[in-house]
Amino acid sequence: MLGATIALVVLATPLRAQDPAADLAAATELERQGRAQEAAERFARVLDASPAHVVALFGLERTLQASGGLERFLPYVERAIEEKPEDPGIRGLQLRALGALGRDDDVRRAVDRWIAFAPRTPDPYREWAFLIAQRGDLAGARDVLERGRAAVGGGALVPELAQISVAVGDWVEATRYWYAAAQSDTNFAPAAGMSLAQTRPEQQAGVLHILLGEFGDALARRIAADALVGWGRPGEGWTLLDANLPGSPREAEAAVRRFAERVRLLRSPEASRVRGYAFERLASLTTGASAQRARIEAARAFAAAGDRPAAERMLADIAKDPTSAPPGTAEAMAELIALLADAGRPADAERRYHEWEARLSDGAREDLRRHLAWAWARTGELDRAESAIGDDSSVVALAVKGWIALFRGELASAVELFRAAGPYAGTRDEATDRTTVAALAQRANVERAPELGTAFLSLERGDTAGAVSHFEQAAATLPADHGRSDMLAFAGRLALDTKDQRAARLFTLALASDSTGPAAPTAELGLAELAWRAGRVDEARTRLERLILGYPESALVPQARRLLDRVRGAIPNS
Repeated sequence: MLGATIALVVLATPLRAQDPAADLAAATELERQGRAQEAAERFARVLDASPAHVVALFGLERTLQASGGLERFLPYVERAIEEKPEDPGIRGLQLRALGALGRDDDVRRAVDRWIAFAPRTPDPYREWAFLIAQRGDLAGARDVLERGRAAVGGGALVPELAQISVAVGDWVEATRYWYAAAQSDTNFAPAAGMSLAQTRPEQQAGVLHILLGEFGDALARRIAADALVGWGRPGEGWTLLDANLPGSPREAEAAVRRFAERVRLLRSPEASRVRGYAFERLASLTTGASAQRARIEAARAFAAAGDRPAAERMLADIAKDPTSAPPGTAEAMAELIALLADAGRPADAERRYHEWEARLSDGAREDLRRHLAWAWARTGELDRAESAIGDDSSVVALAVKGWIALFRGELASAVELFRAAGPYAGTRDEATDRTTVAALAQRANVERAPELGTAFLSLERGDTAGAVSHFEQAAATLPADHGRSDMLAFAGRLALDTKDQRAARLFTLALASDSTGPAAPTAELGLAELAWRAGRVDEARTRLERLILGYPESALVPQARRLLDRVRGAIPNS
């Protein structure tokens, strides 16, 4: 208690001037240590020597508020105003201190004095409205801002009125204020778009009506474009922006660049394509290296969207001379090469790869070789696929080599390579596919089965009907209890999923080949599903009960139970 009394006395008594810089540094360190009273003493020393020292004023306000002595801050801020009456920061400090002390009448008198001193500035109204809004009186804050807007004129306080409207949830009114702010100063247009991007869904139509209908000029449309990006509608936003760019090339470039960066935050093919359009426009607005960099960004965006022709178009000129291409081109070209490979154009992809190989990173080269290998494998060019993957021994490459061996019908080699690749090569779905295929290949129990390789290759190429035929033909070459029923049941499942009429016959053949083997539950479930779809309820129920009771350890039992519940009417058919 005695320490506090001494500190207050020190604050009330002018001290001999010290080195302000040393006192300020000491005050800052004491405040950092949590010694608010001692810090306040040091800040006060600085103000004794320099009453309008803004940093010391803010420090004294903080430390006195922390130590419960804010009342003693007022004489210091009054001296500062006497010395520097035009400083809005110092006058704002006075209002804040009076407001924190609950002296509302003094706040009004201080505001009136400030307005009398500077009648054409919006600052007193802004600070006063902020204090009122902090207490939750948004309507009162809006009244103060409107009063200030009327007194000062022009676009004064319009952004603040927009923010108050947002705070009360009136997005339509906020739209009018933001448009007025942007009209008075176009620098507010980005803030307007960012703010309106947060409009609640039920008010978005109203906001668009104001911008596109009530106002409808180029500025309003640019603000609407920004808002649409925030609402997840980048295509509509780009259509508006592209048709309503500012006349100044520099302003147009800034608007397009900002739009492209905002669209980057959205994760969808549409957003990537729109970003490509924006960078393509940016390339037309700039020259030299800037235009080349924009083309590269456009190509990468189009590639991410899966738009190969657009990506190729953007890189066409740059790709003619790899040695003079600007930085970043190699990365964009790598994405294009992968896109060409995945689109089933391995020859074009490989040509580009060899043109750019020297400029690609080691990681990019390895990744592209895998893309090329897959692309060649899907075309049936298995020797070229093997050549493309080369001596890559990574787990991902081992998985690709396993598929190449499988497509050749080299089952034992494929299983060995899949095991070496392990469960972490590629995605979880890819690992699951390898496990399923390896299990089927092992059931066949033969070193080679070319027809089976052809079946898997047909399936990989999307020819499910052809794959079903090849699986059935491959099954005929296998023993009844070593792979035949498995291949027939697998083919039956493919046929069932694609509504192929051969499904019932294939499942029936699978059961006839081996009614107690691993494939039997798959065949029983498939025949039960077909019976259920055809309205043969009794047959469906009998098969499902037989599956559940006869194969209690099967992974298909939960699925069979769910279907049985539907058959019995326990849950609705949907």
